Amino acid sequence: LALAVGVMAALWAMGIPPGAAKPSVKGVNMGTPAADPTKVQHYAGVSTQFLPHEALEIYRDKIRAEQTGMLANPASKKWFREHRKKKREEERMSQLYRDYREMSRSRSAPYIAAATAGL
Repeated sequence: LALAVGVMAALWAMGIPPGAAKPSVKGVNMGTPAADPTKVQHYAGVSTQFLPHEALEIYRDKIRAEQTGMLANPASKKWFREHRKKKREEERMSQLYRDYREMSRSRSAPYIAAATAGL
C-alpha cells in the first residue's frame, strides 16, 4: 500500500496522470508574501504611508460610504421592500399552518382521550 501511494504521488508530482480526473477545485496563486512586513497594507485600499489611526479612519469612511451608497440605491430599496414583503407572507403562511395543526389537534383530542381510556 505504501509503495502504491508513493507511485501515485510521483505521478501526480509530474502533473495530472493520463486518465485521471482533473482537480475540481480551482486554486488561486496570490503571489509570495512581501519580504518586508511593514509594506503589507493593514486595510485594503489604504496606503501604508498613513499612520495606523489615520488608515483606520480612512478605511472606516470608505466602508461607510460604500454601505450608504448600497442602501441608497433605488434597486436595493426595491429589493429590500420585496424581501420584507416576501418574509411577511411566509410568516403569515406558517402561522396559518400552525393554527390549522393546533385546531385539528384540539378537535381530535376528545376522540383520542376516549380511545385511550377504552383500552
